[in-house]
Amino acid sequence: MTYQDALNKAKEKIDSLDAELILGFIQNQTREKIFSNLNSNLTSKKIKSFNALVEKRRKGFPLAYITGKKEFWKSEFNVDSSVLIPRPETELIVEEVLKEGLNKKIILELGTGSGNISISIKKENPEVRVYATDISINALLIAKKNARLNDVDNIIFLNHDWKKEWLFPNLDIIISNPPYVDKNSLNKDEDGVWFEPEEALFSERFGLQDISIILEKSIFFLKEEGKLFLEHAPSQAEKIASISEKIGYINLEQKKDLNKDIRVSILTK
Repeated sequence: MTYQDALNKAKEKIDSLDAELILGFIQNQTREKIFSNLNSNLTSKKIKSFNALVEKRRKGFPLAYITGKKEFWKSEFNVDSSVLIPRPETELIVEEVLKEGLNKKIILELGTGSGNISISIKKENPEVRVYATDISINALLIAKKNARLNDVDNIIFLNHDWKKEWLFPNLDIIISNPPYVDKNSLNKDEDGVWFEPEEALFSERFGLQDISIILEKSIFFLKEEGKLFLEHAPSQAEKIASISEKIGYINLEQKKDLNKDIRVSILTK
């Protein structure tokens, strides 16, 4: 079976681009290389592997978990089922934090996952001091690996549960893309989501439980005029504004993503 035959068969089941990327993964080749060798033959072993991965993708298994890679900001990150797959909308947090003139500021990220946010920021601002935490040991192992792969040094990775005690220095910036999805409101046919770690996605109280904890605790660890950068669902923006006012944040900015939805709240102590 040639590359072309394999792709034609796969495209009856899954998206064309996904089929091409899976074949590239199987052959350890770029899409460009695949297209320049469409008449090349696959071994029977490779055909079996390719068909198995196509079937996994057809059933909704995320492409990023199949290839083990996901691009974010300006870099590529290793991912597996122990971490949330980085989303394009999360780049808005990186964009907004980078506007702060970071220099030697102290940053804490809560729930680093693959490390994509902290690593992207540290890569562009080597002098900034970053603490990146996660409740999952496996996630931290992936994050540390990604730091090495991206030649980023001196991020302090910590195993931490934000529901419990916080022991951090006075911080200039806190960043979090916490679990904020209301499990009961999610479409059961949502592509790939059900294969991702539940603790990184879902939160109680209509998706607001973890957000509320972070809002309430962060204010005690930020320096005066320090900022909390928080990703959330667009539908949660109004509630976040109400909670932050009660807690005592002096300023709130809410930023829209490329879809014109409010995706990030920036709160100033």
